[in-house]
Amino acid sequence: MTGLSPQQLLIVELAANGQTDQQIASLLGISIHTVRDYWRYRIRPALGAIDRTHAVALAIATGLVPGDRVHTSKGAVVA
Repeated sequence: MTGLSPQQLLIVELAANGQTDQQIASLLGISIHTVRDYWRYRIRPALGAIDRTHAVALAIATGLVPGDRVHTSKGAVVA
């Protein structure tokens, strides 16, 4: 696996669904600093990503975040 915790995987999934870091922090009851630290020091390095968008794309492409769990703003499922 990637070595990411369940909470870190959830952060990636929420981001894949269009949530901002602030929204993710509020939803999970953690600070925005924690969310940003996860991106910088855990999620991006574990996925080999250069930025947040790249991390989300890699997570979807590798099936870490299944396409059927990613929805567009209009509710369509990403295949």
